[in-house]
Amino acid sequence: MHIVDVLVGCAAALVVILLAAVLGRQRYMLRVAGGVPLAVRVRGNRWVYGIARYAGGELRWYRGIGLGTRPTKVLHRSELSVLTHRPPLPAELASLPAAAIIVECRDGEGTATFGFSESAFTWFVSWLEASAPMS
Repeated sequence: MHIVDVLVGCAAALVVILLAAVLGRQRYMLRVAGGVPLAVRVRGNRWVYGIARYAGGELRWYRGIGLGTRPTKVLHRSELSVLTHRPPLPAELASLPAAAIIVECRDGEGTATFGFSESAFTWFVSWLEASAPMS
C-alpha cells in the first residue's frame, strides 16, 4: 500500500465523519423541544436555511450547515413585532417551497425576513402572543 492511498483514505474518512457530525447536529436540534426549520434572508435576496429554537423569551436561529453550538441570530420576544406576512414571490420560489409563508419582522436591531412553513408560522405567532402583558 502506498502512502498516497493511506492519505486519500484518511481524507475520505474525515469527510464522512464531518458530514455525519453536521447531519447529527441537525437531527438533534430538530428533535429537541422548540426546534423548527426556518429560512432567513441575508444580504439581499439570499435565503439561508437553519433551525430555530424557542427558548423562553428568545428565538434562537442556528445555521443548518455547521458544527457551531451558538446561535447565529437571537431575537427577543419583547422587542419583536411582525410587520407583514405573505406568500413567496415568483422570484423566491427557486429558493423556498410554494407553501412557505414569508414574514418580515422588526426587532431592536432592524428588520429580519423569515420563511416559515405553515405550522411553524402558527407556532411563531402563538409564541409571540404568549408574552406577558406589558405593565
